[in-house]
Amino acid sequence: MTGIEIRPANFNDTAAVVAFIAKARADMFPMLDAESRQQHAKSELANFQRTYLDHPHGAFLVALSKGRLIATAAYQPYDHRFPQLDLMREDVVEVVRLYVDPAWRRAGLASSLVSALEQMAQQAKVKQLYLHTHPFLPGAVCFWERQGFHVLEVEDDPVWQTTHMRRTVCGRGQCSLRQPCLLAA
Repeated sequence: MTGIEIRPANFNDTAAVVAFIAKARADMFPMLDAESRQQHAKSELANFQRTYLDHPHGAFLVALSKGRLIATAAYQPYDHRFPQLDLMREDVVEVVRLYVDPAWRRAGLASSLVSALEQMAQQAKVKQLYLHTHPFLPGAVCFWERQGFHVLEVEDDPVWQTTHMRRTVCGRGQCSLRQPCLLAA
C-alpha cells in the first residue's frame, strides 16, 4: 500500500467525498432508484460537517493515491434506532461509509481504514462500535468478523437481511481483534 495517504477528511473534501459516496451507493445498492440515491447524497452533503467534522463522536477518513480519492470510512454518533439491539446507551458510534474503489481492493486498505477509525475512537473515548451490513454485499459479514465484530442479529427480510454487528473498542494491547472468518459449509 505504498503511496496511499489515509487522513481525516476536512471541509474542503466534502464535495468529492459526497460524490464518491453517491457512486458507492449506486454500486452497492443498484436496487435503489436514482431519486432516493440523489436525496441521500443531498442529505449527506447538508449534514457532512455537523455529523463527521464537528461532532465529538464523528470521524471521516479518506484514502488518497496521488491526490485521487480511492476509499472512505467513517463513524457517526449512533442514534439507537434499533432498540432491540443490546448496545451501550452512551459512547457508541456507528461505523458507516466504508467503501474501497474496486481497483484498490484486496490490498488491506479497508482493514487499514478500520484500524485508523478504531484509533480515532479510542482517542474520542468511544466504548463500542456498531454497524450493519447485508449478505448480498460480497464478503462484508466475513470482513467485519475478521475485524473483531460479532453478529448481534440478522433481520428476517427477504431482500435486505440486515446484519447488525458490534465490537468493543480495545485499548492498546487489551484484546486481539483479528480472527478467522468461519464460513458456513
